[in-house]
This record gives sequence, structure tokens and C-alpha cells, in this order.
Amino acid sequence: MTQKTARIALTLLLLGIYSTLSVARRITEFIRGAGLLRMMVAGAFVLAAVAVVTLILKHPGLRRPRVVLMVLIAAALYAAVIWPLSSPEEKLHFLEYGAVGVLAFLSTPEAWSTPRRFSVAALFTVAAGWLDEGIQALLPNRYYDLRDVGFNALAGLMALSVFTLLRAVALRRAHA
Repeated sequence: MTQKTARIALTLLLLGIYSTLSVARRITEFIRGAGLLRMMVAGAFVLAAVAVVTLILKHPGLRRPRVVLMVLIAAALYAAVIWPLSSPEEKLHFLEYGAVGVLAFLSTPEAWSTPRRFSVAALFTVAAGWLDEGIQALLPNRYYDLRDVGFNALAGLMALSVFTLLRAVALRRAHA
């Protein structure tokens, strides 16, 4: 993905998140009432897993036992964090802000060092998640929740960390 494409995707993702904050609760309540919320959230995580597997299969530098082990460890960490959460909405934070974190990294200049790109993407992701909650504080049907700020930050940092590690392995393999 090019830097320009990542910036456009990141902008659209954040606009999608922020512009639906006032109606998100009603939408999830409707879906919950139909008995589909848990299934839809599970489906979203399955799609994310399929995307990761597809990424690994498409990049020769990632088709290694070491990468598979890294992905399995990451999946176990995600499960350990997400499984205990009772709210499906809270679980979705990990997909939303995980995508924000990865797109933020890809939006940074390629000439920057990996630690610099990681740091800027991490700060951006935390700020974007905090802004999400700040907007909710202004909406009459929503409220500010510092716990959600933490979920957003954790989600972004987890995905960003996994992505950065996998990228480093793929680049090292490509340059070897």
C-alpha cells in the first residue's frame, strides 16, 4: 500500500468512526435485538484473521515457521485480552483502532526509521482514540469513558506492534 493510499484509507476510516458516533449505539442495539451482534463481531474477527493469513501467503518473506509462530502468539495475546470482555462493542475497538494504528504507520514517510514511524503512528493512534472519546463527551446520547481511551490505545499499539514485527521479518528476509 502506498503512503498516499494509506493516508486516504486512514482519513476515511476515522471519518467513518467519528461520523457514526451519534448513531452507533442505536445501530448496535438494533443488531443486538436481532440476536446478531455477537455473530457479526465474531465474523469481523474472522475476516481480520483471513486478511492476516492472506498477507502471509502473498508475501514470500512472511512464509516461514517463525512468522507463523509470531502470528499464533499474537493471536493468543489478542484472545487473552479480548475474550474476557463482555461487551462486543469493546471488542470492536481492537479492529477499529488496530486498523488505525497500521494505517497510521503506513501513512508515515518511508524514509523515516522504523522506530520513528512506530512512535509517530502510536502517538497518532492514541490521539485519534482520545478524540473519539472527546467527541462522545459532546454528544447528548454518548459519554466520555477513559476506559475506552485505554482500549483504543491498547488496540492500536497491539496491532502496530505485530505489524511492525512482521514487517521487519519480511524486510530482513527480502534483503537477505
